[in-house]
Amino acid sequence: MKVVSFSIFKGGTGKTTSTVNTAAALVHKGQRVLLVDLDQQASATRYVDLDPEQSPNLYDVFLGTKPAALAIRKANCGVHVLTSHVLMAAIEEALEPGDELKLSHLLTPLKPSYDFILIDNPPGKAMLAFNGLAAADLIIIPASAERMAVDGVADLINHVQKIMWNKFALTHQELRILFTMYRATTSHSPAIVANAQKIWRDNVLNVKIPHAIIFSKSYDAKQPIGALAPKHQGAIAYEVLADWLIDYEKTAR
Repeated sequence: MKVVSFSIFKGGTGKTTSTVNTAAALVHKGQRVLLVDLDQQASATRYVDLDPEQSPNLYDVFLGTKPAALAIRKANCGVHVLTSHVLMAAIEEALEPGDELKLSHLLTPLKPSYDFILIDNPPGKAMLAFNGLAAADLIIIPASAERMAVDGVADLINHVQKIMWNKFALTHQELRILFTMYRATTSHSPAIVANAQKIWRDNVLNVKIPHAIIFSKSYDAKQPIGALAPKHQGAIAYEVLADWLIDYEKTAR
């Protein structure tokens, strides 16, 4: 079983889009998937057409009033979801040093029931984001194919290596970079990816998520792109990513 955190400190790079569509693609391939929406904005929850106001949710789980198993809901796309809530902001304020592994402990009883647990991590370096990173076996960094996003990748990698791996001995974790909003017909996107490959080599995934308006339409329709437009190159890209994850998990056993 692999816990995969989709994380980057800056917003607007396709993090939630990647988490949701990868989860749906994995389900399409027969995998049992739990999506954990750790972001108080609850975008992943809304994306799969679930109501973030409905209880119980992840807020209740962190609060300790409900076990995680009783807060899981099933989306129409077949993904099981621990939904977020605006009150996750209160959880953020309540977390203290020493609580960095709380999410990891909350997810432990659920692991036997799933092939993959995917976490939509909030942006920034606060405690919930740290929890989402610390719970992961694999960290996928969705970065738009632009210079500023690459700087964000370096920031997250340095944070993970210097703080998390050294302080919490999470050296089993692996990092992979997923380029999003990729424009194949320009010279800029390929150049950004080529430069990143020189720095991070095989940690840059070969699959690239294209820049396409269909992703906004997918969110508005509350359907993963695989259901809305299964033949679109964006849907195909997430199918390829799902295949990579399945192969990765088999190799890592």
